[in-house]
Amino acid sequence: MSAAEATVQLSVRERILATAQAVFAEQGYAGAGTRAIAQAAGVNLALLHYHFGAKRDLFKAAYQRGAQKVTEARTRALAEARARWPDGDIPLEALVHAFVAPFMLNGQTEEGRATMRMHARLHTEPGQLGEEVLSTVYDETTMAYVAAFQRALPGLNRETLCWRLYFMMGAYRYTLLRTGRLEAMSEGACDSADLERAVAEIVPFLVAGLRAP
Repeated sequence: MSAAEATVQLSVRERILATAQAVFAEQGYAGAGTRAIAQAAGVNLALLHYHFGAKRDLFKAAYQRGAQKVTEARTRALAEARARWPDGDIPLEALVHAFVAPFMLNGQTEEGRATMRMHARLHTEPGQLGEEVLSTVYDETTMAYVAAFQRALPGLNRETLCWRLYFMMGAYRYTLLRTGRLEAMSEGACDSADLERAVAEIVPFLVAGLRAP
């Protein structure tokens, strides 16, 4: 295959992925069909199946397309923190920010928002799809952060720490759903679309929860 042909192949694959991401974000796994995705991407169904196989594989690839940017940003942030505090004593605030900010700020781009909508739908998807996707994408980086949090919070046993990190994930994921409750409670003073402000507000909240007796 020539370089030009490879570029065409890559653009077709990326176009299918981008289209699938948008359709799955809007309609969910059950509601989206591969034929409709192929039509929207401007390719035939056979070409879609050639690149991605079954619908389940296409869904996982479309989700990972955006989520991988989160894991890469988290990995970089943790590496930078370790370099800044080489003795291993990374401040809890810095650790929370490194874990939370890449996920939340990913919602500032169109692709990021599609990833977050797909993420919000995962718990309603059929079978073990949600668990399978989350495990494939996030487990490696999450476990690296669990070890870092254990070092930052030596007084917590592992079970309690895992519960608190689980609650932390729930807090920032709900924030990204933008249900309108923040605007209603604040009578319009707060804007759930202001993700920079959301990160600034949620980090000290989460740090306090993690440090609770």
